[in-house]
Amino acid sequence: MFSRGKVEKTTPIAIKFDEPLTSDSCSKIIIELIKYILYQKQQIPFSCDTLLQLQSRIKPNDRNFNSTNNLFTTLDNITDQLSSQLHLDDCDIKEIVVIIGATTISPKFCVKFELPTLILSSKMHLEYQHSYRKPLLHLMRSLVEYPEFQEAMTAPLCPTNTFVLVQKSDSNPKSDFFLPKPQYTPPIQTATCISIKLYHNEDISMACTCSSIVKVYNDNESKQNNDRNLNDKIDNFTKTKAPYLWYQSRAIVKGFKYSSR
Repeated sequence: MFSRGKVEKTTPIAIKFDEPLTSDSCSKIIIELIKYILYQKQQIPFSCDTLLQLQSRIKPNDRNFNSTNNLFTTLDNITDQLSSQLHLDDCDIKEIVVIIGATTISPKFCVKFELPTLILSSKMHLEYQHSYRKPLLHLMRSLVEYPEFQEAMTAPLCPTNTFVLVQKSDSNPKSDFFLPKPQYTPPIQTATCISIKLYHNEDISMACTCSSIVKVYNDNESKQNNDRNLNDKIDNFTKTKAPYLWYQSRAIVKGFKYSSR
């Protein structure tokens, strides 16, 4: 159990999925969980759905407009960038860490995601056949079964910064969004940390009908070529890869309170 003023060990949580995640669905369920955590930890004054409704009614000169607009712009950027990183063939994201605190070395709370070994590319798989809503519902339902997670959510924090970092092996490490942090190790032992492992059922089937619908490069590309691309990606996991390093998102979520004036 968590208690204030006491250093806690990392709480491990394992979530098994019965269907494959795509780069889009994986990034979206992580961002949706981040939204939930931001609200529960009082980094934002209302849920993101409520803020979205309020945003459509407030004027640009309202002091709440910029804070809310910056929040959604930041979350959208992180979602898009995560998805693009996940579907790169030579980029393997192993972990994602969300840190709430003044800096990345002084966290008040953190959540670590360990990603599945294989994630399907959204360039080759359609969203309506691999919707993020079902795995998101499964993730949230599974998390509420862990009292440690629920208790961690009940401890509020004063508005501060929220950072998103990824640990990845990337043959092309240059990025305008995720900046390398050499020698960095998330200080998860200095704050309450939830470690969530996302993994697939061992009997999961990666087969789907997307390849017969999507035109990837040209009209003559066959399903066998798509299957070979998937097999090549699987084979890449056994080859020598670039070392895993930590990268920090340029976008930082700024916590804020809602002004009634």
